Amino acid sequence: MTNWFRVACLAVGAGLAFASVASDDKAEPATGAATAGGTVRAGTVVDIKPNRIYLTDIEKAGDRLVAVGERGFVLVSDDTGKSWRAIGTPVVRALTGVAFNGDKLGVAVGHGGSLVRTEDGGDTWTEVPMDEAYGESLLGVTALGDGRFAAYGAFGQYFDTLDGGKSWTKRTILSEEFENHISQVVPVNGTLWMVTEYGTIARCDSECTDFVEVPSPYTGSFFGMVVAQDGALVLFGMRGTIFRSADAGATWQKIETDTTATFNGGRTLSDGRIILVGNAGLVATSTDNGQSFKIEWSPASRGFSALVEAGGGLVVVGEAGVGMLDTSALVTK
Repeated sequence: MTNWFRVACLAVGAGLAFASVASDDKAEPATGAATAGGTVRAGTVVDIKPNRIYLTDIEKAGDRLVAVGERGFVLVSDDTGKSWRAIGTPVVRALTGVAFNGDKLGVAVGHGGSLVRTEDGGDTWTEVPMDEAYGESLLGVTALGDGRFAAYGAFGQYFDTLDGGKSWTKRTILSEEFENHISQVVPVNGTLWMVTEYGTIARCDSECTDFVEVPSPYTGSFFGMVVAQDGALVLFGMRGTIFRSADAGATWQKIETDTTATFNGGRTLSDGRIILVGNAGLVATSTDNGQSFKIEWSPASRGFSALVEAGGGLVVVGEAGVGMLDTSALVTK
């Protein structure tokens, strides 16, 4: 099982997907649309309400916020999330992940092996054919610095690039038979950690010649990992699952959450708090480096997929598009 949010657009269907792209006098027009050959046709205008589009991931590109989601659209904000501008890319499949090296160079990935890159902070995007993905979904992308990225996803697919996403090399992960959906790859102190479905965890050294499987405390799907301010590793995933390791994965402690709702994304904030978000408006907050979490819910009960810290607040994306997360309005059940 893979991240619910990152496959949600497949279940929406073409008609319902278009229903979330709506006209609004206050919305910014989206420029660009998909064309044959992977070029962006300027001048195509589609008004998109930022709260009426499925969005799956959000990242910073310098001071800019960049969110990605259904039908290949990108939303950007230059005022810490107060207003948004929609931009078309050369693909029409849902984008599931985005990452930036600095404020200009970025890569976004998605369904059907879609991959696009930008060199101007997300204003324009170019499609990069990923023939070796064979049409399977890419579920995430991680920036590794110096023009290096890793893109990964369904059935154990893993690609890396050394030239800012212009060309990609497919790699075998763990074994030729490995077909778990890869949820996230996380840099940790010069190493890379990978989390996947069926509870698989793997680690790669600084040279990253091969990933090595790490004993896992869980057989269900992990959807992500964050590194606490004290260096502890915090895994999260389906059915309210959280595990914490204070010894680089040698042992794991299960953290009780009293919920079976799935965690889809997370972030360690500048003040040391860890925030995890998930289905049905789930928000979990830790102030002790992941040793315990307070479980709360957004009153709107709309699922969240990812979040980012901006302008002293939190910006979340998910079922209801993009918006500020008002932590004072969260409720307990």
